[in-house]
Amino acid sequence: MIRPAVSDDTPVMIEMGKAFFEEAGHASEHPFCEQSFASTLALLGRAGLLLVVDNGKEVIGMAAADVAPAYWNYEVKVGREAFFYVKPKYRTGLGKLLIKALEDVSLAHGATVFDLVAERGSPRPDAKVTRGEALGRLYSAHGYTLAESTYRKVFACRSAA
Repeated sequence: MIRPAVSDDTPVMIEMGKAFFEEAGHASEHPFCEQSFASTLALLGRAGLLLVVDNGKEVIGMAAADVAPAYWNYEVKVGREAFFYVKPKYRTGLGKLLIKALEDVSLAHGATVFDLVAERGSPRPDAKVTRGEALGRLYSAHGYTLAESTYRKVFACRSAA
């Protein structure tokens, strides 16, 4: 079941946040800060933009969005996926349900456009495609089209260790 997150979900969301951070490839650039992520979770939760997947025994996934006016027209509200993550052993179709739930919550907050991110991610030797390619396929299957690509330059790299 997908439901709004509650404060009791925070510890498991922090664990999943760390895993997402590493899988997305961010850990090589900067350390994950639990306190910062917990604060972000609280803000998104209060805004009604933070969801979890609960299988009745445990929280096995999470997703969040933000909704804000477009810089080029304040009457257009853009919803953006902040993150979504499902524990690896449960990745059997929950992604599409989370995408739909994020779309619904963004629509409820007035969004007329919704963007999803497909990070390249950390390379996995056993993977047939990159994380970004797999996410791109999932998004395309649900009516999304490629809108832009993001390029990054890291000015300072700090090890998480």
